[in-house]
Amino acid sequence: MNAVFITGGLGYLGGRLALAMRARWPQARVLLGVRPGKTPPAWASGFEIRELELGGQLARGVIPAGVDTLVHLAALNEIDSLRDPLAALRVNALGTHHLLEEALRAGVKRVVYFSTFHVYGAHAGQPITERTPTRSSHPYAASHRAAEDVVDYFREYKGLPGLVLRLSNAFGAPADPAVNRWTLVFNDLCRQAVETGRLVLRSSGLQHRDFIPLSDVAAAVTHLAANPALWEDGLFNLGSGTSMSILDAAGHVSRVFARTFNAPEPPVAAPAPRPGEASSPFTFAIDKLLRTGFVPNRDMDPEIRDCLTLCAAQLPGGAPRTTDREGS
Repeated sequence: MNAVFITGGLGYLGGRLALAMRARWPQARVLLGVRPGKTPPAWASGFEIRELELGGQLARGVIPAGVDTLVHLAALNEIDSLRDPLAALRVNALGTHHLLEEALRAGVKRVVYFSTFHVYGAHAGQPITERTPTRSSHPYAASHRAAEDVVDYFREYKGLPGLVLRLSNAFGAPADPAVNRWTLVFNDLCRQAVETGRLVLRSSGLQHRDFIPLSDVAAAVTHLAANPALWEDGLFNLGSGTSMSILDAAGHVSRVFARTFNAPEPPVAAPAPRPGEASSPFTFAIDKLLRTGFVPNRDMDPEIRDCLTLCAAQLPGGAPRTTDREGS
């Protein structure tokens, strides 16, 4: 790895991935594509910053010569995609096409594109494998699915090797606490525990998710980026391969909180299940990824601890609020 260009490099996943790549390849150039006018945070000191605005024709030279790997993360998020579906297509799909055109001109050797497991839709059968049919009704998922086809087009007709990763529910501490991904389940639970001393769910918590620590996401990407011969047809599910209910996730955060701060476990409260509602584990299969030799660590605790301590550092005095279970 000589030089890697990460679009969305100051974002939630981009920041963690940039730090992981610098750790893996300390001599490599790591360039971060960011929105114009974005002020780099302190952690990005030493990285090369390139302004990048998707959604229209890109300026020639936005990807400089010498970049061998492009990791494409920049996209309109799920909230903005639903608010403006046309913008989602323009940025996520058409923007990917323009970006890969520039990648070809720059001599990029391989592309890693981050898609989402949401392309399978809410009613996908079990287990969910790479052969499961996609049904992308939400503009966020639909625009990512269209971008996948763009990556496939450039691989098949333009000779640009491309890898599509359908990511499940990644969680962990962002490189920059100002990155607003605190609505993610684990991150939200950590913030609640620190700020209020209790965990309150908005639902029964019986629904299951495939949660993957950001450390495992970064490890998988560095593994695959270093071994393009393992890419097969260029499509992989990226998750932990395990199923956990949101209620169990809350209990896990509560226990890690207690160990981290030597404090009582914050109580967990959830609405009663709806009539007929039951816990429904599901399988987001990662067998194909495992066959490449990648072994996920699946250790949630370090990410939870880092998330908790990051939240605590934002409070006056740097100490979390604790709640006495007996008096709560």
